[in-house]
Amino acid sequence: MNAVSLLRDDASVRVVELHLDALEADFDLLDAAERARAVRFATPQLQRRFIAAHVALRRVLGWAANIDPAALRIDADPQGKPCLPEHPGLHFSLSHCGGQALVALDAAPVGVDIEALIQRDTDVLAPQILGRGELEAWRRLPLGHRVEALTEAWTRKEAALKACGFGLRVDPASFEAPLGVLDLGPGRRFHLRDLRAAPGHCAALAQTQPPRPLQRLRLQAEGVLQTLGGG
Repeated sequence: MNAVSLLRDDASVRVVELHLDALEADFDLLDAAERARAVRFATPQLQRRFIAAHVALRRVLGWAANIDPAALRIDADPQGKPCLPEHPGLHFSLSHCGGQALVALDAAPVGVDIEALIQRDTDVLAPQILGRGELEAWRRLPLGHRVEALTEAWTRKEAALKACGFGLRVDPASFEAPLGVLDLGPGRRFHLRDLRAAPGHCAALAQTQPPRPLQRLRLQAEGVLQTLGGG
């Protein structure tokens, strides 16, 4: 199965890696709402990365839905979560951090998150991110392991909240997010897994239960999809 065919395989969850500084930033491919957001960024680099991420998202969704990426209508559901009203069976999530980004596609609600390692103020941030049991366990870790553990916890929670459509309207410290099954209420049972990420980053994926096999891909600078395998 070639890479584009994999993108259309709704028996799997598909995660596409994006290295934004190497990808095209075609402003004309964006819709009016995306253009309005793009021009508000404070620096050319931030603006370019935003454009590259959303152009790549459109290309990936266009391949998956077999439609011209410029013709895709990306809207928001009642909770504000991005969706494709004309393709209700194709769910997606985009996360970007610096020059790195991930797109997740699934046949059911999905969330993905990538973050740079939290290097500062971890003692202040940990109680804002971790549930009580998580915080106690985190404080027992050796100092050298705490940065990565806190960032991993944050990405798992962010991925889960994005899958729900809650975003940061829910206090991340109000629930715990271990790997495996996470139950956030009726119709909100997810499977959390960590993803391989670029050095200095952590990433996580939240899939609606039951989880489907993972297929990993990368969008290359030439606009070509490369398959990276599962797992």
